[in-house]
Amino acid sequence: MEKRCFKIAEDIKDKRVDKYLKEVLKEYSREYIKDLCKNKMVKINNKYVEPDKKVNFGDEIEVILPERKDFIEEKNLELKNLDVIYEDDDLMVINKPPFLKVHPAKKFDKEITLIDILIEKFPSLKNKNWFLNRPFLVHRLDRETSGVLLIAKTPQMQFILSEQFQKREIRKIYRSIVSGEVKISEGEILAPIKKEKNLSKINFLGKKAETKFKVLSYTKTFSYLELYPKTGRTHQIRTHLKFIGHPIIGDKIYGGEEKIIDKKVPRMMLHAYSIEFFYPGSKKCKIFIAELPEDFKFFLSYLSL
Repeated sequence: MEKRCFKIAEDIKDKRVDKYLKEVLKEYSREYIKDLCKNKMVKINNKYVEPDKKVNFGDEIEVILPERKDFIEEKNLELKNLDVIYEDDDLMVINKPPFLKVHPAKKFDKEITLIDILIEKFPSLKNKNWFLNRPFLVHRLDRETSGVLLIAKTPQMQFILSEQFQKREIRKIYRSIVSGEVKISEGEILAPIKKEKNLSKINFLGKKAETKFKVLSYTKTFSYLELYPKTGRTHQIRTHLKFIGHPIIGDKIYGGEEKIIDKKVPRMMLHAYSIEFFYPGSKKCKIFIAELPEDFKFFLSYLSL
């Protein structure tokens, strides 16, 4: 952690502390400074303060500037043992477990994330000049989604894979358990998506979104689907499945069933099953498959799918 101290020598009266600190800590946003105050990392005259506390001439301000490693909670240590499908000097492919966040959701997110694990595993790579804002990542999966995830170990590989994602040259296949009997064996959902705060909604003023699907098995009450997203909108598969009346079981946000008979569904049953892309090192396409996790296999059996 880094500590910075200030004594107000200017003729200031009743100025909000978050506004004052934004002026003297130019490299940090005001939202971040507000978070510092709310997390007891700002003192005025040796007392913790909220962001709206007023400062005046002669006040002494103490600010603690933490790094994530200073406050992440080392819960779920077993998540550090990544299930590696493939690895070389440039690339790692993992089968991400459910409940592991890919990156912090906010500044003071105390939950351990994949980024935290990778920085600990490859500390020398953290400060390279990465093509994207975050090291290692080229795409992401939601916290509850399990499955195959590509991790770049060099900025060059991050750039190459990011370009393929932008050009929609990477083919991803997902598997999901949804409510209801899907009446057709295969189809395509064409419905534009607009992100509103943390949710995605079907909105005809939104961005084009396409998801193909195939029914692998079904009963009168549930279906097991394979899904092929052609675009990569936020929560695309979840939003599209809700739109056609077949939400993913366990998906609380988009209307999925949380309890089936006497069993609670612990998470949304969505799994990134495979990924196919052109790998420059081998000069050919590679495909990687992530086996289904135990909770997913349990519900397939439980629902006779």
